[in-house]
Amino acid sequence: MIARIKHILVYLFLVFIFALGLFCYGFFPLSFSPATKSSIHELPGSLDSVRLNASSYKPRNSRAVLMVIDALRTDFVSQKSNVPFLNQLIDDGRACQYQLQVHPPTVTMPRIKAMTSGAIPSFLDVILNLGSPQVTLDTFLYQMDQLQRRIVFYGDNTWTNMFPDVFSRKGENVDSLYVNDFYEGDNNITTKMRTEFGKFDWKLMILHYLGLDHIGHVEGPFSEKVPGKLLEMDSVIEEIYEAMKVWVSMISKDEKYNSKSVLVITGDHGMRDSGGHGGSTYPETHVPLIVVGNDCSKSEEDFLQIDVAPTFAVLMGVPIPYSSIGSLIIPILNHVPPADRLYASYYNTKRLIEKSKAFYGDLLNDQEFFLQFREAKLLHSMYLEYQDDLTILQKAIGKYDSASRNLSRLLIQHYIRYDIPSIVIGTMLSVLTTLLATLLCMIPYGRELIEFHPRLNRWMLLMAIAILGKNYLNTFVGLESNILRNTFTSHVLFVVIFTIIVIHWSLLDVFFQLVCKDKVAELWSSPGLLLLFGCIFHTLSLSSSSFIEEEHQTWYYFNNSWFLLITLIEIRLMNCTIIHFENEGSNEVLLSHYTRKRGELCVSAGLFFIGHIILRRWNQTGDKWQHIPDIGDWFGKVENKPWLSLILFLGLCYLMFSILQFCGFLTGILSMTACLLIYYYRSMTGTVSLWNIVPPKINSCINIFWINLLEIFLIAFLPKVYRAVMRRSERKSNQVLVSVLCCTALTSALIHKPHNVVLVGAIMSSSRYVAKRIDRISESKAENLLLKIVTHVWLGKLFYFYQGNSNNLATVDLNAGYVGLSSFNFVRVGLFLTLNTFNGQIISFLMLVYHLASGVKRKPIIMSTPIERRGPIVKQHLLKLLGLLYMAPLTFYIIVVAVMRNHIFVWTVFSPKIIYDCFYTVMVIVQFLVINCMFK
Repeated sequence: MIARIKHILVYLFLVFIFALGLFCYGFFPLSFSPATKSSIHELPGSLDSVRLNASSYKPRNSRAVLMVIDALRTDFVSQKSNVPFLNQLIDDGRACQYQLQVHPPTVTMPRIKAMTSGAIPSFLDVILNLGSPQVTLDTFLYQMDQLQRRIVFYGDNTWTNMFPDVFSRKGENVDSLYVNDFYEGDNNITTKMRTEFGKFDWKLMILHYLGLDHIGHVEGPFSEKVPGKLLEMDSVIEEIYEAMKVWVSMISKDEKYNSKSVLVITGDHGMRDSGGHGGSTYPETHVPLIVVGNDCSKSEEDFLQIDVAPTFAVLMGVPIPYSSIGSLIIPILNHVPPADRLYASYYNTKRLIEKSKAFYGDLLNDQEFFLQFREAKLLHSMYLEYQDDLTILQKAIGKYDSASRNLSRLLIQHYIRYDIPSIVIGTMLSVLTTLLATLLCMIPYGRELIEFHPRLNRWMLLMAIAILGKNYLNTFVGLESNILRNTFTSHVLFVVIFTIIVIHWSLLDVFFQLVCKDKVAELWSSPGLLLLFGCIFHTLSLSSSSFIEEEHQTWYYFNNSWFLLITLIEIRLMNCTIIHFENEGSNEVLLSHYTRKRGELCVSAGLFFIGHIILRRWNQTGDKWQHIPDIGDWFGKVENKPWLSLILFLGLCYLMFSILQFCGFLTGILSMTACLLIYYYRSMTGTVSLWNIVPPKINSCINIFWINLLEIFLIAFLPKVYRAVMRRSERKSNQVLVSVLCCTALTSALIHKPHNVVLVGAIMSSSRYVAKRIDRISESKAENLLLKIVTHVWLGKLFYFYQGNSNNLATVDLNAGYVGLSSFNFVRVGLFLTLNTFNGQIISFLMLVYHLASGVKRKPIIMSTPIERRGPIVKQHLLKLLGLLYMAPLTFYIIVVAVMRNHIFVWTVFSPKIIYDCFYTVMVIVQFLVINCMFK
């Protein structure tokens, strides 16, 4: 079999993505809980030999209101001026405030799942959050629906997507993800809520307000709009409280349950200091839980968000969800009669004990929590015999509570079930593919075709071993894995996997014979050693959680060291040239020219490094210094709006200057018009000022901007189409690439925060600066190509962090996805978010392709290379190095994550980076397509 190297490279990258998919499938299982449902008939009827009255397990409130205020931080409530009425209720003892700890990921859909089911959602739910699929887990909502207790809902449509058949009446915000809606959606919820006050057919009303969360995404938790929004929520709470007074008198006296209503207020997650959420910082993972209307007792203890589900089930008198591993929040149940409170505690703890049997087996009786449970049951029996002994009551409840909390912690640890075979196979394929990519980079550049012969006997041998191993693991080991099941999909997957392994095996045989070690040694010459060391250091640093949290420091250090090194090398070369001319004492013109050039280089280098020093402080990122105010925070203050306007104007001018360096006159005019439209749009939305003039809101402003970009693209593309249709020889030109680069840069400027627009021009200027330095210091064309590729990969990472991004999901700027939109559009929002988040890498890649495509015509890799072969050779080198630079660190990282899967920071530090890196690795396929189009 004969294959081109470029095709082998694409094959290797597709296999690598397949391997990543297998790894993620095993590492991020979609559900940790079965779909089994609890039943009212499963309520315990006895305590060992003592009979219990299961009929005493009944609703404790006639109706309840669950008010979820999205992104409600604990400190928002503690500031009395924010919610004065609510704080008055707490101070008067008419309400109790508790603190809930939220498990990552701190995004809405998994948090709703945790509150209603009592289960720990999968970390991958952070991605499913956009679609909010229907919940199959048991929840207290399902239990209420089974018992014909009506539920009404108004608010975030995430609930209606998750529970489509549960609500008797509902009114959802269709565009819940549209973060620019601060007030309209919340006003609609409040209006619909008031219509329910006079209806008495429902037992639970759920309200989910989004305005506070939207303000946090757009302007942060310290926005001047936050206090006003909290006062609005406080007035809603007051309305509900007044309605609850009326309900008490209106409820029929012959109701079989307590006629008192209860209002529960909480947040699904918090909000980080810089705005947004999704991470694991304290403000994101701690939310208040306020109970109004019940005779609750105060507590300083921290509870878990999963404790809400079993507690709410007890209040509503429904079976505790089967999937719940939470404990009861005992202080909330203070109004429940003592015997019934003991029954509820026994019921929940007994459930958790049953769940723990699967993990402890015969060792269960020796566990501390089981001994606590046994002692609690003994005290429970004693209390039933001596009803008036409050000391026994408190001890029994305390023992039940202690046992259930210990059980919850242990079950949370065991709740995470990895598909180990999928992880192992995915990791193994990644390692083999990366090894092949490494060897491919060591093959001489002159070779374009490779002959290899996959052997059928190897495939048959491996399949036989796989079938025996699969049967052994299923029969004797009992290893749980979807990939080991005897299903058609599993069998097909095994055939694909071992076909890949056989092809890899054959390629390894050939590659080892073709490797040219001397050629590799030539490429990594003196300056390139720093790049090699930096790549190795960065890869190894991924084994440390601290280095992952502060990854930006690694890139700041190595990028600036590299910039300084290549600048000093060029200055040294210039000095040698000047000294040479001075010693000869002739050719004063050349001597003057080089002296002037050296001065210009020193000035430009000085400005370059000063600029990067400033950009390093533009947006704080990472974990340790995230809370420290940065330049972007200063621009974001209301009193500094004139300065923000100025920096946006300068940033757009800088972008125009960068674009004009490589585009034509007409493209330049259209780009200038687009920049003016960007400034007009920002002034129209009130973000910046236009000489203290409020411009009229022209909705077509954005449409004109997109028409401008379309014209820029068509100016370059139509001549190409014309020559193809007329079958004329195609002129070698980079105009299509230039137009794509201009459109990408202008779109980035539109969706960036105003103070970050300067980064778009900065990365283009930085790319030109380093490309010039590399052109002048590289000793060979192959070395030139290598240095440019690695440098631009580094440059992309550098500007990724300059923008304020990190390995934390909370740093994704959702507001960028809605620029110019009036409603949620999945495709446009997804594209905008991708471009905004990975803007540094995308523009850096396009600049790299531009430099290499420009150099193909005048700087062949080998001087003797015919011009028709220069493009394919550049393409081959580019694909080889890009593939290796993305594969090697990620392969090492997934090995680290697999080994450290029980690490305390696996979900807060390691897992988010996997999601970021896997997403961008898939995007590299688009890069490969661009490379294929540019180098033919």
